[in-house]
Amino acid sequence: MIIKKQVNTPQRFINNSGMALVMVLVITAALMVLGTALVTFAVNETLIASYNSRDIRLYYLTEGGAEIGIAVLKEDFFYDQDLDLSMAGGMVIISFSDEYIHFHDGHEDEKGEEYHENKDHIRFVRCIGTLGEYSKTMSVAMEIDFYGQVTIKRWYRAFPKHF
Repeated sequence: MIIKKQVNTPQRFINNSGMALVMVLVITAALMVLGTALVTFAVNETLIASYNSRDIRLYYLTEGGAEIGIAVLKEDFFYDQDLDLSMAGGMVIISFSDEYIHFHDGHEDEKGEEYHENKDHIRFVRCIGTLGEYSKTMSVAMEIDFYGQVTIKRWYRAFPKHF
C-alpha cells in the first residue's frame, strides 16, 4: 500500500494566484495612458506649427503687397486705383488714399492722428492680404517732400494680430 503524504503549501502562495495577470493589466493601462498623452501632444504641436506657418506666410504676403504699393507711390505719388494681385498662394488688395483708414471696428490700432489733417504731401497705402479664409491688413504712410522725394513716413502694424 502506498501512502501519499499531503504536502502543506505555505500560506504566501495560496493568495497570489492571478497576481501576474493583474500586474500585466495595470502596466498595460499605464502604457496606454502615456501613449495617448504623447499622441495628443504630437497632434497639438503639429497644429500649432501649421497655424504659425500660415500666420507668417500671411504676414509676409501682406507686407509684400505693401511693398508693391510703396513702389507704385514712389513712381506716381498720386496714383489712386486699387490693385488686386494674386501672389504666393494668396490674394492681395492694395488701395491708395489721402486719409488714414482705421483697420477694423473693435480692434485697437495705432492712431494716424497726425495725418488726419489730410495734408497734400501725405498718402497712405493700405494692403489686405488673404490666405484662404484668413486675412491681415497693413498700412503705410508715405510722404513727398518739396523736391519730389517720396519716403516712408510710418508703418502701421498688421491686424488682426495672431502672433
